[in-house]
Amino acid sequence: MAGADAAEPTAAGTVFDRLASRKLVIVSGKGGVGRTTIAALLGVALADRGRRVLVGTTGHDDRLAWMLGATSLTEEPQLVTDNLFVQRLDPQVCLREYGGLVLRSARLSTAVFDNRVVRPLLRAIPGLDDFSLIGKAWHEAVRGGQYDMVIFDGPATGHLLYALGVPQAILNTVPQGPLTREAERMQADFECSAVTQAVLVGLPETWPLTELGELGMALRSNLQIDISSVFVNGVLPADAPQLESPELDSHGSVGTVLGRVCEIGRTGQRHRERIEAWRRTEAARAIEAAAVEVPWRWNGLGDLGALRDLLGSLETQEASE
Repeated sequence: MAGADAAEPTAAGTVFDRLASRKLVIVSGKGGVGRTTIAALLGVALADRGRRVLVGTTGHDDRLAWMLGATSLTEEPQLVTDNLFVQRLDPQVCLREYGGLVLRSARLSTAVFDNRVVRPLLRAIPGLDDFSLIGKAWHEAVRGGQYDMVIFDGPATGHLLYALGVPQAILNTVPQGPLTREAERMQADFECSAVTQAVLVGLPETWPLTELGELGMALRSNLQIDISSVFVNGVLPADAPQLESPELDSHGSVGTVLGRVCEIGRTGQRHRERIEAWRRTEAARAIEAAAVEVPWRWNGLGDLGALRDLLGSLETQEASE
């Protein structure tokens, strides 16, 4: 979203509306910041806007499926709610599918890529697994024809930067042929903000936000990938009342509860101070991304109902501002 004020707070619905016209949305951030949660949230929001969406994840657990009402992830797309599909992206499966596209024969691809002699040779090629994963997401988003858009919940920051850089590395090192033609098309779409945008996910603390800024600059400067928005996840409320314990609290239980309430308010205030400080940094200004604050959910996000409640709260917050 080039041209926006740097890391300015933006209504979530506005971000969803802008993303709905893209083909490939790359969700990125360090491990443990809630990337998969935001990928699921985006999937529901964009499917609700009439888009046929595939959320593809490289994660090894089934959290994405659980949040969207399914029991587990599979290597085949599965419909979880209206217009919304989920799939686990496995490198070996993606490589075989990519081979089928290049060789124009799924049967021949299976014979080649599942060959016990060929498999070890393929594993020795640097970046081929990563190229197959990001290539699968790109293919389904741009020319597969089954989906209007793909949300790619890929690996954590460092690994993702490496994976996204593989097409350019192929163009720089591999002789002209089918692989370079694919890499050239992929790179052109990565650099087109009308096709591809990244969504960054972080936590409301100084170091995670600093790393998020560095990630955004690397995506924009080194890979020419446009940054749509920054989702700051797990923000505590700053308006909790500052109350004192009553004098006649013989067991200390009331004081303990009130102390926890006060601590929530102080932590929430600290979250907002750190977010505001980060918005003023050079990195935040450089990536020119909208910022969405996602509140901490006390009861977690274990199913589709909870995810829709969170989405509803973000939309309600937008309407009231």
